[in-house]
Amino acid sequence: MKILIDRKNLITKNSICGIGSFDGVHRGHQGIVEYLKKSVGHKKRIGIITFIPLPFFVLKSAPIIYLTLKKEKENVFKELGVDFIYYFKFTKEFSQLTPSDFVKLVVTKISPSTVVIGENFHFGKGRKGSAKLLMQLALNNFSVHILPRVKEDGTISSTRIRELLLLGRIEAANKLLGRQYTISGKVIKGKGKGKKLGFPTINIRVQKEKLIPLDGVYRVKVPMHNKEFLGAMFCHHNLLEIHLLNFSGNLYKKEVSIKLFKRIRNVRKFSTAEALQRAIARDIEVIRKGYQDIRITGHQVK
Repeated sequence: MKILIDRKNLITKNSICGIGSFDGVHRGHQGIVEYLKKSVGHKKRIGIITFIPLPFFVLKSAPIIYLTLKKEKENVFKELGVDFIYYFKFTKEFSQLTPSDFVKLVVTKISPSTVVIGENFHFGKGRKGSAKLLMQLALNNFSVHILPRVKEDGTISSTRIRELLLLGRIEAANKLLGRQYTISGKVIKGKGKGKKLGFPTINIRVQKEKLIPLDGVYRVKVPMHNKEFLGAMFCHHNLLEIHLLNFSGNLYKKEVSIKLFKRIRNVRKFSTAEALQRAIARDIEVIRKGYQDIRITGHQVK
């Protein structure tokens, strides 16, 4: 898959593309890719047109926190069968483009034959451009197909998924994503506390722009060596520690991806090392057996 940032390339000419922010590459975004693939078969290139950073963070001056970092997003699109991703650099100046100017830019730099968007797509200065306006402005340049919103007890959106993750509702977020929420990072040296307790952990450094879910202990899996190792992840602010079950080896400085499945309890303070050991052992029992109804320290697992 080819990555293009504000530069022309012949691979984009006469391609069929989806346009949007695509943070999370959730089920609605995946529906756009599936439509692209069904529409063209093997006849044309399939592309994604998006923005870096995402418009929301520039226009709202909000902290940049992504569901999918750039590399994570690219990996998902590659797995989905996309041929290229074209990034427009989104700046304050770029945000002042009129809807007409934006369409001219797409024609000049990308020259697609067809563009596919969601019905809630907006573009141009003040978000004045709608999906229907894009269809009008694109006339004689490229065709436009508008897809309806994908719903699951309400509209699926990146904002909704973000809120669920911050509440620790991993299973609900995964349902909207269409896959497990994944956190990627490099294994760094820890303090060795887990090893002393009999539960060695890997410590992960995560980019500050990545959304970290609500503090707690999570059931996770880590793909490695063509396998997926079950694990218990302790999440406290940006500190991630994972004890992998049935794994031995040195992962120091390795890049790993963590798939989140379920939040099993809150973070707690323990008065003794022995109490912490017992809690970790109970966590691992829950994670290993996948129980839905085991009680931990008097609290129902939900």
